[in-house]
Order: sequence, then structure tokens, then C-alpha cells
Amino acid sequence: MFAKRKNALVGEGIFVPGWGAPALLYRRGLPTGWTVLELPSFREARGTLDRHRACVRAALAGRREPVALAGHSLGAALAVLAAAETPDAVSALVLVSPAGLPLAKPLTASALTLARQILQGAYPAWALARKAAAILSAPRATLALARVAHDLDVSRELAAVRAHVTPCTVVAARSDRLTTCEHCRRVAELLGCEYRELDARDGHIWPITQPELLRRELERLPPATPARLAS
Repeated sequence: MFAKRKNALVGEGIFVPGWGAPALLYRRGLPTGWTVLELPSFREARGTLDRHRACVRAALAGRREPVALAGHSLGAALAVLAAAETPDAVSALVLVSPAGLPLAKPLTASALTLARQILQGAYPAWALARKAAAILSAPRATLALARVAHDLDVSRELAAVRAHVTPCTVVAARSDRLTTCEHCRRVAELLGCEYRELDARDGHIWPITQPELLRRELERLPPATPARLAS
């Protein structure tokens, strides 16, 4: 379906947002040529990842050549699922503080962290209003999707991506208490890929609050392996 080329790792990219995050929160941190997806709302998702996965699948299907795929948190796990399902559509993966293995931090603790970040002004007012409206319009679906993200295990898909020799990088932040460095390192080990650890502030939401740092990491696409170049 997709023609292979040696320079497929350079140029356009697709970024997948984290749980419930509007696309606009990430746009300042994207390199030239990259687009960010607007994932389905909590109400549209109905507590499952089916529509999220369909959204990423459709974005890849609309490309004539392989494209770099990146994501933050749940968005990184969605990127892995897409790369495992349609490996020839993905030239490289950049997983930023990825979910995808069961998380140790309880959902209640995550909710308290979110509340603290809100009080500290980490999110713009429009983003808070939008997220609050989305949660209030479908509270059961919101909680169900939070549980899915918390318990998600894409180990099998990580193995499939590794077997396809898709170039990957996993990026972690030392301040992150949700997808911890230990968690992210395990993802990188299952992929057999490059692992990078940053002194980013603001914990799990650093890609939103430090767009220049996110851009720098996305511009450092992983190098193609000899097997990938020869394909």
C-alpha cells in the first residue's frame, strides 16, 4: 500500500493527543509539517478506544507515503496500536510519556494531581472550560475511558512493532509521577528502542506546558535501522 523510501523519516508527522486533551494544546509544540489529531469526545467514545483508534487509522489511510507518528500519554498508546495494525503506514514512532502498560498511580490520585495543576494555572481557561463541558456531558463515559487508559496493556502490539523494525524513541520526564521513568523505560525495553529522559518540569503535562521542548524531541526522529532502510 505504501511505497518505502530511505528518507521516509523526514518531513510530515501526525501527533496524537493525550486523554481528553484538545488538539490546540499541542500545536505550539509541533514542528513544521506536523498535524495534530482532534480525537473523539468522551461522549462520542462511549468509554472505549474504538473511535479513537478509528480516528488514527483514518489519518494514516489518508497519506500516500509512510509518516512519522507521535503521541502523548494515551495518544502514544494509540500510536503503538496503529503502528502494529498498519506498520507500513508508519515511518517512525515517538512516544512521549506513553501510557500502554498498566499504571501504578490510582485514578483518585491522578484526579487530585489534575486539580492541583488547574489551581496552579497549568491549563488555559478555554481548555479547562472545554474539558469540563466534555466531562459533564458524559461522566460515565469519561470515567470508563479513564479506566481503560489506566489499565491498558499493549505489550503484544509493542512486540509487533519491534518485530517490524519500526524506528522508535520513548521520551520520559523525571518529574512525571504518572507514566514514570521506570514505566517509560519498560516500554522502551519492550520495543528495543532508544530511550530519552528529560529534566522537564510540570510532570506528566510537560509536553503541553513546554512546547519548545516537545518540538525539539519531535524533530529528533529516531534513525532508521539497516533492516528498515533495506526494505
